[in-house]
Amino acid sequence: MDVNAYYALGIPGYLLVIALELALGRRRGASDYGFADSIGNLSAGMGEVLVGLFLGPSLVALYDWAFTHLALVRWAPGAVFPWVLAFFVGDLCYYVYHRAGHRVAVFWAIHGVHHQSERFNVTLAIRHPWLSDSYAAIFYAPLPLLGVTSTQFFLAIAIISFYSLTIHTRIFRRPGFFLLTTPDSHIVHHARNPRYIGRNLGAMFTLWDRIFGTHVEVLPHDPPELGARVGYQTHDGALAQVLFFRDLLHLARQTPALRDKIRVFLGPPGWIPPGASLPVRPPARPEEAIPAATRGYVLAHFTLASLLAVYLLWLRARHPLWLQGLLFLLLVHALTSLGGLLDGRSSARSHELLRLAAWGVVGGVLLGVPGQTILGACLLGAAALGLLWLRAPGLRDAALGAPLAQARDQ
Repeated sequence: MDVNAYYALGIPGYLLVIALELALGRRRGASDYGFADSIGNLSAGMGEVLVGLFLGPSLVALYDWAFTHLALVRWAPGAVFPWVLAFFVGDLCYYVYHRAGHRVAVFWAIHGVHHQSERFNVTLAIRHPWLSDSYAAIFYAPLPLLGVTSTQFFLAIAIISFYSLTIHTRIFRRPGFFLLTTPDSHIVHHARNPRYIGRNLGAMFTLWDRIFGTHVEVLPHDPPELGARVGYQTHDGALAQVLFFRDLLHLARQTPALRDKIRVFLGPPGWIPPGASLPVRPPARPEEAIPAATRGYVLAHFTLASLLAVYLLWLRARHPLWLQGLLFLLLVHALTSLGGLLDGRSSARSHELLRLAAWGVVGGVLLGVPGQTILGACLLGAAALGLLWLRAPGLRDAALGAPLAQARDQ
């Protein structure tokens, strides 16, 4: 099993933690949830796991090759020490990888997706960059060299990731005993205040931040202001993956000097070449401006997409590669189409009609494929219900009702 499989199997646990946080937050009057923001976060997380469906096996193969051919030490079967290495050295490698994501612009363009939301709840922990694993392997290279098997490593990372889920919250507060990362210490990591940017980088342990000088405490006179410096621009978890790259390319095109072009990508995040500038972009459509009909429609079809993703991920060994690729495309299209409805993009309704047509066509084709009849019927049913629902007046005009729609499409 690769780390993607662990994440997929953990979906019920994630939902349980989210439900518990929601219930306790409402009881205490301290809930920090928004419907569209949460859908955007969950969309980003779903996309990351779907990408891992194809990238994960390659990373496992690469790890196993390094362990087999390059390991400097071999541990006896049942030895405890490699598990200790998997957790502590794995967390240290994550710290270095995470720090690079805040120091190098092109890495920040990937990692910054996790910092776009301006709310602090468990769904933020699921707001993952889709391309983060593309360069993370470089930073985890010491683990196979130290004799940590792929099973030990990926299980440790899965546990660390689940722990990280519980530090993105205002509800599950607890002491860290000077060792563990807590919600109170991690919230500053998501702040855009100059004092807090790039601090408290550890996933499970605060040890590395304290050793390398990146630990910081919250100052009462400087409360954390959450979000990225460029603001929260979209509820679309798929579109969010490209926003920072768009800005880097925009800056690189404005400068003629090759050295400045290189620095745009490899220099510190936020560096702007002399004479260049970024356009002022509108924020995401306010939650209160999203019609109830749009919310209901998006919730229903995001739930259907989530069930399809679980079917794909949990039973992937039964699916041929062509079906995995086809369902991946349908799901990614669904994420960005539903995100467009939440954003109020002027083309959102036409894109959603196209998405439903694609689900219907694929469903019709799968009806004739042995073993895929039920899946085909489900896709056809979802498409038919969606087409009927889109005829409702409240939803028909929803995408065009946002005053910022035209500016956001530019």
